[in-house]
Amino acid sequence: MKALVKFAEGREGIEIREMDVPAPKEDELLVKIMAAGVCGTDIHIMKDEFSYWPPVIMGHEYTGIVEDMGSGVEDFQKGDQIISLTAAATCGKCQYCRLGLIMLCNDRRSIGSGINGAMAEYMALPSELAFKLPDNVAGDDVMAISEPLACVIRAVVEQSRVKAGDVVLVSGPGTIGQLTMLVAKMQGAYVIVSGIAQDEERLKLAKELGADAIASNPEDLKKIIDDMTVAGVDVAYECAGAAPSLDVCINMVKKKGNLAQVGLFGKPVPVNMDQILYKELELTVSFASERTSWEILLKLARQGKLDKLDRLISKRLPLEEWEKAFDMFENREGYKILLIP
Repeated sequence: MKALVKFAEGREGIEIREMDVPAPKEDELLVKIMAAGVCGTDIHIMKDEFSYWPPVIMGHEYTGIVEDMGSGVEDFQKGDQIISLTAAATCGKCQYCRLGLIMLCNDRRSIGSGINGAMAEYMALPSELAFKLPDNVAGDDVMAISEPLACVIRAVVEQSRVKAGDVVLVSGPGTIGQLTMLVAKMQGAYVIVSGIAQDEERLKLAKELGADAIASNPEDLKKIIDDMTVAGVDVAYECAGAAPSLDVCINMVKKKGNLAQVGLFGKPVPVNMDQILYKELELTVSFASERTSWEILLKLARQGKLDKLDRLISKRLPLEEWEKAFDMFENREGYKILLIP
């Protein structure tokens, strides 16, 4: 089978290799990959900015079809379309594992970095990580976007405190920002999406997907917030992973409001902690997703509330064109880019 392997440092340490199709162990599924999404983590792995165990097949955002299974698997059958958790190996003994917070396990290894991932024709993974997709969303590759959606659900539904009637700011209209807007709308909030002048097309899409208001400059944003609130937004989601975006969120959220960090900066950034203190802001953060996040995702899928996700799939490229896909991601061309094995 074809697979995209990170075997050494740098971009030159990644190549398409021909490998054996993995044989599923007793408790594993063999999954034929339909599509694998390019994520910022993949770029960090390429640049050796994120832990990985070479040689390893890359990719952790995916959907696929069960092709085979080990003798101990009972809950799946051949032909099921699945998505899955990413934390494929944990200690199972630490306080975090015992609480079900497997992403916080110090010994965690995830698919695509710690064990072989989804940028390949086939992948084997423990069946306990997998979820069968409801029939109403199965059949195509759009649900390859499930992993970033689960991360956003973790941030919006489980970690922050947005509720019906709240005025919410989403700063950064990329894939994560668009998903954050969609989930905040499901919570009943009035959602404002902001960006910069270069984000005009992204902001236009946010409006088409359901954002109540959009702004591409500080003046317009302040006017919208002044018109809709007395003292600032109830919740501000920083989704760009950029210091200026964080400043906007701190400035626009009301006193005693909720500042929610969703985006990854990838480096230390200056933070106005005095302003956070003066406003007595509640700071919430989230790291990836947990099983509970995926269970919520599946409920939303069954209820038909994920019908807009296809608008966030910008490009499908063959696995062999991974370099073009990675470059498009780094250059902020479109939203989610899928690699097709």
